[in-house]
Amino acid sequence: MNTSRPASWAANSRPRAESGGDGTATGSRAPRLYQVACNALRYHIQERRLPPGLILLEGRIADAFGMSRAPVRRALALLCEEGLIHRYDGRGYLVGPPSPDVIPLNGGLQDFGLALPKLVAQSIGSFTWERIYAEVETQVVTCIPFGTYRVLESGICDHYGVSRTVAREVLSRLRDRALIEKDRHSHWIAGPLTSRAMTEHFEMRQLLEPAALLAVADNIDRSKLIGMRDRLAAAEADLGSVTPSLMDEFEEDLHVTCLLKAENQRLVATIVQSQLPFVTNSLFRKFVGVEASSSMLPEHRLIFEHLIMAAPRAAAASLHAHLEAAQSRTKARLKVLALFPEPEMTPYLDRVH
Repeated sequence: MNTSRPASWAANSRPRAESGGDGTATGSRAPRLYQVACNALRYHIQERRLPPGLILLEGRIADAFGMSRAPVRRALALLCEEGLIHRYDGRGYLVGPPSPDVIPLNGGLQDFGLALPKLVAQSIGSFTWERIYAEVETQVVTCIPFGTYRVLESGICDHYGVSRTVAREVLSRLRDRALIEKDRHSHWIAGPLTSRAMTEHFEMRQLLEPAALLAVADNIDRSKLIGMRDRLAAAEADLGSVTPSLMDEFEEDLHVTCLLKAENQRLVATIVQSQLPFVTNSLFRKFVGVEASSSMLPEHRLIFEHLIMAAPRAAAASLHAHLEAAQSRTKARLKVLALFPEPEMTPYLDRVH
């Protein structure tokens, strides 16, 4: 199930890049790992750096490229379809098309110069976790209102074709944002988002967000505040044209664009961790509709009106009142969501019954 949520919680999957003949990316986006492996192997074969008959095994190639076996397995299958390699007794592949004259050649791949292009090798570790993080985060926050789920490290590896190192980096960052934690069996667990947890999140927000607003009020461009206020007023006047994603943007205008300008990065990080209730409101709008959650529009508009009039304390007080009202609404919406069928989850999320 795809849900629209504030940008503080998710980003869309990034488009794939086209790749050069040696495996390097020619576009602005990083290719999938199996594409990198496939392009690099194809280049070495076509340049005859890998001789006909050379035995290609998943494990050896994965070690040479510094990636898991899953993308290598897919790359080899694609090259086999292209006729550049062929199956060898069920335990790997031989370079070149099938031939009765071919003699299997065993040897270390590095001895034949098999390696990723230097540019790709240097960047592969850094871009891979970033490429998949937003999508994993989206899946995790979507499942939280519906129960408790194990987040499977091996499942992330298989689903995205990444190494365990990359999967662990993603899991570590989810933990840093308080989206997952380890249970007594050292399993990564997401959820559940209970009513008690919701209360605790809102108590933190009521303490921190008004303080953050006071800290940044003088630094927010007045023309931007007017633009945000006017968008809210237009939405109130024509609610029928408002989409769930636009409502999420309104949440982002106040609780992300404005508040996260604070210089105190520890304060910002704690606020982000406490904004998990966003997902409940976003899912509610997805299932029930915008009109049922439109009460936040005049509350947000009032906060912007105070900021435009250079009355930061009044704006902070209005924000506190908004969060109190939002807490009651969000807890009620959490109960409504429990009545909807559990969405189909990605394979690396396993429901704990």
